[in-house]
Amino acid sequence: MIKSNHIMWWLLSIVISAAAIGAIGYKWFLVQRIHGVDINVVRNSSDLKKLLQARDTVEFKNGRRPYHIPTGFFIQSLAFMTPSDINITGYIWQKYPEDFPKDIQKGFIFPEEVTSANTILKKAYTYEGTENKKTYELTGWYFDVTVRQSFDYSNYPLDFLTVWIRLWAEDFANDNRVLFVPDFKSYARTDRKTFGLDLDIVPGEWEIDETFFSYNNIPYDTNFGFFNEVKDHSYKEFFINLGMQRKFINAFVINLVPLFVVALLLFAQMMIVTGSQDLVDKFGFSTSGAIATCSALFFVVLLAHVQVRSQFSGSGLVYIEYFYLVMYIVILLIALNAYVFSLGKLRRFNLIHYRDNFIPKVAYWPIVLWSMAIVTWIKI
Repeated sequence: MIKSNHIMWWLLSIVISAAAIGAIGYKWFLVQRIHGVDINVVRNSSDLKKLLQARDTVEFKNGRRPYHIPTGFFIQSLAFMTPSDINITGYIWQKYPEDFPKDIQKGFIFPEEVTSANTILKKAYTYEGTENKKTYELTGWYFDVTVRQSFDYSNYPLDFLTVWIRLWAEDFANDNRVLFVPDFKSYARTDRKTFGLDLDIVPGEWEIDETFFSYNNIPYDTNFGFFNEVKDHSYKEFFINLGMQRKFINAFVINLVPLFVVALLLFAQMMIVTGSQDLVDKFGFSTSGAIATCSALFFVVLLAHVQVRSQFSGSGLVYIEYFYLVMYIVILLIALNAYVFSLGKLRRFNLIHYRDNFIPKVAYWPIVLWSMAIVTWIKI
């Protein structure tokens, strides 16, 4: 009868643990990219037309119409130099209409570039042609730039990032007369997830799962020294975006597999806690040995945690770090369980001594996995 009860409780433990794993997996499946409320994504000409109808920025002040400059991109490489610095290379082209004023300088700059001494922006080609019965001067530039951006890594290793290239008109004095617009006609299709990418691009531990154009209305409270009235005003700034998703398998092997192995070793340590002399002789259980094992596993978890923290030293706690915090508590409880069990049967610790530490053993995986499930549903 006792044996059948044991089997029933172990089966219940397995079911509860499996439910926790399912809850974690389901939440992981729900994680998706969030573009943000201030980003106006433009995927086709209809989106662009609808967006520009607002006429809510300085380019449209006093009813004027800025010169629309079709702008396109082709990305050849992308590499994270640091968690906030990204090096990007490729081509950007622009089409200037034949009636474009000669007093406005053509071209663009990268306002978010760092290590500007290493930035390369050189004219690669020029061509004159006709599109929609209008004559344009096409200019293409090769670029190699490192930009600094702030990313949200809080969901690591389930994080999505949007890397962007922000462009300003090179002629600072006349930037309100120019509006960069997506050059949709230069792509075979823009209704798919990615376009404008080199097929051989190697993004490292990331996958580029989306490319798109966008605008952001960015306010400024200065006239940058020009001799006109200072007013709060917004510019409609042009962005080239690359949506990136971390390769989960890499992060899973690096972070979750070691934690799972540690959890298994702790469970094995829990299972050999016994008051039976025969089993003590067989497994060599001792309180000092259990505490030594927990100490060793603590340092394993700590070193892995330090490695993760070093990657995000400028950020708050990321999602995976809460798993490490859970494991710290589990290690402490396993050591405490072994110590209390070694004290012998005491009235206030009957739950621990019941049937040779049966309750902590059968409750181990449900507690560990549901702790991680709760963290998952709260943090992501």
